[in-house]
Amino acid sequence: MSGRQQRRRHPGDPGRQRDPVGTRRAILAAAGSEFAAHGFDGARVVRIAESAGVSHQLITYYFGGKRGLYEALSDQWLEESMRVSQARTFADAVRRYVHWAHEDPAWVHTLTREEPGTRPPAEDERATELFKHVEELRERQARGEFRSDLDVGAVALVFFAASIAPVAIPWIARELGQQDPESPEFIDHYAEQVGRIVSALAEATTATQAAQAAQDEDSPVDGEPQP
Repeated sequence: MSGRQQRRRHPGDPGRQRDPVGTRRAILAAAGSEFAAHGFDGARVVRIAESAGVSHQLITYYFGGKRGLYEALSDQWLEESMRVSQARTFADAVRRYVHWAHEDPAWVHTLTREEPGTRPPAEDERATELFKHVEELRERQARGEFRSDLDVGAVALVFFAASIAPVAIPWIARELGQQDPESPEFIDHYAEQVGRIVSALAEATTATQAAQAAQDEDSPVDGEPQP
């Protein structure tokens, strides 16, 4: 049973013994920390149960096991990612991603612990949601938020990597930024700088369009004699 499946409750089910919302929240929080520290393969349900203060049976009841937990967390993170991406501009969205990664680093650590070449749980669902992100970014490009000659997938990857960098590679962030990457001062400054880089791509688009318009004005009309 995956984290997306439902099952009928019976008398005596463990889910009847506790507040389901609070129990699920506690389990997911503990699972997020466990996956962040050990990855999917290294995570242990018994440690998650101990951290959440629940029985192993409750985790099986609500999520079906470790894979179901991972799928439920992926759903939660993807939902939050979509909410963050709804910012008015792409620059604002990137700033919000930087802050989200800083405030909830578990999902970043979980992603960076996935083994290269190994198909992660919930990959199909993740691919579907990421495709939505790319299509949304394509619409932003059409509105002139960044240059039309840039590949949308590459732009998405570059700024996703930039948004999680202080959490994913803190030692490099510390050396390059000469500040503690966990400090609010660093995060505020870094988020603003990454947002400005996105804005600069939009400004470059505007400048290119203006230059093209000026060139068109200077070009002779067909059939018009040149001096």
